[in-house]
Amino acid sequence: MNIKDLQEHLIERFDFLLGSLYIKETGTCVLSDIHIGLEEELFAQGLLFPLREMEELLRRIGILLERFNPRKLVLAGDVVHSFGRADQRIRRKLEVILNAIRSRCDLILVSGTHDGMLPYMGFKAQRRYDEGGYTVSHGDEDLREHGHLIIGHEHPVLDVEMMRIPCYLFGMGLMDGMDIIVLPAFNPLCQGVAVNHLEAPDLLSPLLRRVDTGKLHPVVEMEGEVMVFPEIRRL
Repeated sequence: MNIKDLQEHLIERFDFLLGSLYIKETGTCVLSDIHIGLEEELFAQGLLFPLREMEELLRRIGILLERFNPRKLVLAGDVVHSFGRADQRIRRKLEVILNAIRSRCDLILVSGTHDGMLPYMGFKAQRRYDEGGYTVSHGDEDLREHGHLIIGHEHPVLDVEMMRIPCYLFGMGLMDGMDIIVLPAFNPLCQGVAVNHLEAPDLLSPLLRRVDTGKLHPVVEMEGEVMVFPEIRRL
């Protein structure tokens, strides 16, 4: 499939906005790697100015809810950043952000590598979510039975002329005949992995280690415009 046809195919199935993926067929919005509490870790490392993490996350989520009016919103893992005990500030951020989503639609939490404390904070998360032929997983564990896969975990970006642009990765039929979509990190404070300089040892997800990542297409959304790039191996 050429780039133009692939772009039309993707736009027919999905909307891309601010690192989220809206599945038109099911009315479901998926985003990953929100990493609530990353701001606090950066403060602990010596950052001296506020980053307004909660305000920015709420702003971005509000845009998605207004734009898509989804039936469901799925957080695909790494909902919180800290591996250890979360302090009251992080708990409060988490409650405010999740309640903002729940006030507008159903919320599904899928757990990721950072989310071991979620049950102790009173939030129930599941390892995967399946609906309408799609499987949402964080991407930190291998799956052998699944639909079209939507994962996070990798934080993909394109490194272009000293700019690091968050991107999606799309592979048609690469996962046992099913498609795979890798989401960028939703939290803009997250660092990314440059996919156009990607080597196999750089991969975090065991799912991506099963495919030829050179066949993945980066997809970039900027100001409402969706651009599909050639396969990684051709960049």
